[in-house]
Amino acid sequence: MTEEDQLAPGMAEAIRTHENLSDSEAATFWAEGADWAPTEDTDYTGAAGQSQAARVYNGAASGPVMLYIHGGGWTGGSIALNERACQIMARNSGCTVISISYRLAPDPPFPAGLEDCRAALDQFRDRYPDRPFVLSGASAGGNLALALAFDAPVQGLVLFYGVFGDDFETPSYRRYAEGFGLTRARMQELFSLYDPQGAHVTDPRLCPLKASDGQLRLLPPSCLIAAGIDVLRDDTTTLAERLTLLSIPHSLHVEPGVTHGFINRGRLVPAADACLTRAARFLADPEQP
Repeated sequence: MTEEDQLAPGMAEAIRTHENLSDSEAATFWAEGADWAPTEDTDYTGAAGQSQAARVYNGAASGPVMLYIHGGGWTGGSIALNERACQIMARNSGCTVISISYRLAPDPPFPAGLEDCRAALDQFRDRYPDRPFVLSGASAGGNLALALAFDAPVQGLVLFYGVFGDDFETPSYRRYAEGFGLTRARMQELFSLYDPQGAHVTDPRLCPLKASDGQLRLLPPSCLIAAGIDVLRDDTTTLAERLTLLSIPHSLHVEPGVTHGFINRGRLVPAADACLTRAARFLADPEQP
C-alpha cells in the first residue's frame, strides 16, 4: 500500500468491524449515540401504488428540506443503515431531512427505483409546500439523486461517492479494483442487476456522466464528496470537471484515506462526521457551495 492509500484514523477498525456485522447489527452499531434529531416514521406511495417507508428527521420549521436516498448498489441498503448520516446532517444544518426507501433491483430493475424517488419528491413537496428541496444520496443513492435532478428542479444537490458512469477502466477503478471494500467486479455485477440487458447504458438517468452539456446546465449548486480509496472516486472527480467547464456552481472534496461507504462510520472514523458537517453547511445555504 502506497502512502496515498494509507487509511485514515479508525478506518481499518471500521472495515474489520463492519465485515462481521449483519445489516441489522450494523444499523444498530453505527447509529449508537446518533439520536439528536426528533424523528417520525412515515410512508409515501411509490410509483406502482405500493407503500414505501420514509423517516423524517425534524429540524427547523423553515429552510430547505433534504430528500436523502440511501445507497446499496440499487439492490440493497436501508433507511436504518443511514441513520447516523441523516441525524448529523439534520442536527448540524438545522434543516429537515427525509430518508426514503424505494423498490430494489433486480425485481424490478431500472427505472423502478428512480420512479419511486420521483414519487417521493412530489409527495413530500406537497407536505412541505413552502419549503425549498435539496436532493442527496450516497453511492447508488447519489446516482438516483443526480438522475432525478435533471428534470426535477431543486435548490441543491449533496452527493456522496456516487455511481455516475459505467467506465470500469478509470484510474480509480484500476487502482482499487480489489482489496479495498467495494470492487470493480461487484460494480459490474450491480450494473447487470439494475439494467439486466444493458438496454439503458446510454441513458443519463442510468449513467449521469453521459448527460449532455444542456442537461448538466439544468443542475443546481452541488456539494460533491468522494472517498479517496474507492473505485468510484473518479466518477465524482469527472463530474466535477464537467461542472467546472460549464461554470456550474459546485464544491468538490475528496476525503483521503477512507473507503466506500465511510459516511456512516463516524463512531470510529472522525473524517466521516467531518464530511457530514461539510454537507450540513451546504444544506444550510445551498447557494454557497
